[in-house]
Amino acid sequence: MRTIKFLIVYLFLTTNLISAEIEILVDKPGEGKKIINHSWVQIEYTGSFIDGKVFDTNVGKDRPLVVQIGMREVIPGFEMGIVGTNKGTIRKIKIPSELAYGSSGAGDVIPPNSDLIFEFKIIDVLDPNYNLISSDELKNLLDNNAVVLDIRTDDQWKKTGVIKGSFQETAFDKNGKFNVYLMDRVRALAGAESQNIEIIFVSNDGETASILGNAFAEDLGFKNVYVLKGGIKAWINEKKALVSFLK
Repeated sequence: MRTIKFLIVYLFLTTNLISAEIEILVDKPGEGKKIINHSWVQIEYTGSFIDGKVFDTNVGKDRPLVVQIGMREVIPGFEMGIVGTNKGTIRKIKIPSELAYGSSGAGDVIPPNSDLIFEFKIIDVLDPNYNLISSDELKNLLDNNAVVLDIRTDDQWKKTGVIKGSFQETAFDKNGKFNVYLMDRVRALAGAESQNIEIIFVSNDGETASILGNAFAEDLGFKNVYVLKGGIKAWINEKKALVSFLK
């Protein structure tokens, strides 16, 4: 529980980095699998300063850098340069200091307020350990006794209605704080074999559900985790039936 609680609260922290941008200096698109949120990506890279001095590289080493997108495992600018590319992509990007190590720098290696250059190649791309599913796929799974958890808020359930047969359990409050009782609810619904059940997370647009789905699959060891792609909005757009929320 400590792992998932830390992870989700961390991901919901607000940031002022949105206005900053990276600059793509070289872009040679690959033809392999596209990187999406929570993809596992293997990367060969070289990092240098604006004057060309290299401060880090894994080129020629036995192991590529392996990161999961969306987990803030690398500096923001590097991840921004990776997102949306494909296996085989080669890029060279310039990262402003506010999307790198900022005014703090990084020990004796990166001075404060340093813009950085990264050249990288996407060696491989692996899907997340949860599955994005369509509304029709959700309906089929629900018919086969999968547990569908609608993790939106009370106000949202009342406004739109809910999917018949789903369970309503708010995952986060308005400040992004995780509901620590959600795990107990999942285990109560699933019984002793909870980690082997098919569990589907539904949020407003699918984004929050994907964060929770990733945590359940990666950190808590659930083997059959699904997320409704596009969330309840997609369900409504496809004119799928909803029922009134009764508390």
